[in-house]
Amino acid sequence: MERFNERGMLIIPNPVRESSASAKILVAGRLFCPNGHDLISPRALFDGHPGILIKAAKGSRRGCIALSPVYGSTSRIVLDIDLVKGEIMDLYCPACDILLPIHSPCSCGANLVALFTSKHPDFTDCIAICNRVGCINSHILINDEVISLSMIDTF
Repeated sequence: MERFNERGMLIIPNPVRESSASAKILVAGRLFCPNGHDLISPRALFDGHPGILIKAAKGSRRGCIALSPVYGSTSRIVLDIDLVKGEIMDLYCPACDILLPIHSPCSCGANLVALFTSKHPDFTDCIAICNRVGCINSHILINDEVISLSMIDTF
């Protein structure tokens, strides 16, 4: 590995880029609201993967948020709403405006909201994300077993 580029600048490896080439990643390809509407949308792409599109509201403020479908990524695109770090938001389906159900309490004091992996809502097969702005807690449940980042290499 070279230490300097052709202009004499020090090359500092990007650990995310280096590890992503060899490590496995988990990408949500299908997520649904309780009414069966698809939450995966090509309107926002994250590293070539369609994002998770949800509506967020706090009082009279409403807007759409596209979340990265890559497990462990905190990337998001926010439209039509200003997010305030630490604020707890209500999360809705962008198609039918149903309030997304609470899966469980989050350790930060907010709630983990369920996004279902099939059109038939099942809390044992879902992705749960925190509804507090800035909290990165999330869970993937498959057959009621919580999947962690460290388990991805075993898939």
